[in-house]
Amino acid sequence: MAAGRFLRELPGILLPLLLTVAAAVLLLRILNALPEQLARVLAGPPPAQPVLSEKLEFHSIEEAERELGVRIALPAYFPSSLVWPPASVRGQKEPVKVVALMFLAADGRQALQLRELFAATEEFPLPVPEPAYTLESKQLEVNGGAARLLLGRAQDGSELNQLRWRAGEVHLVATTILPPGELIRIAESIHPR
Repeated sequence: MAAGRFLRELPGILLPLLLTVAAAVLLLRILNALPEQLARVLAGPPPAQPVLSEKLEFHSIEEAERELGVRIALPAYFPSSLVWPPASVRGQKEPVKVVALMFLAADGRQALQLRELFAATEEFPLPVPEPAYTLESKQLEVNGGAARLLLGRAQDGSELNQLRWRAGEVHLVATTILPPGELIRIAESIHPR
């Protein structure tokens, strides 16, 4: 008889206990998220990204130069492992003139992107993507000017290196699957006109 009574009263005992545990779990989750939410509120809104103009596709380097009114600097040293002419020539006019040349390897992989940003500023005028995983960053010189070499990996884990430097009023970024030595040799052969 006592066992029957206990079974009838069991839901009345367990339900408040389960509700208390669920409320405690929910409260702990809220408290755990509180510092992150507070940090977002205190930090304010994220900085506005620069508004980019329409991305342009060109049929050739010469067409890009005419349309954008710039002289594109090209490497004098061009490894035989790359295919000439560039597979794509893209750019934009505003807020900064930019040209991006994509070169393929003989096997068809994207092997070298050469990006030129035309701006007389000390700092890069626009954000430029870096390798997904930077393993090492080195300061060095290219043609007598300061440069930053990023040794890294792409999303798929393959080698991806990048060199950033400034030559006069042109900021240059070369991103490649080639080894760092080849990247530096290519960069040193580029002389903006």
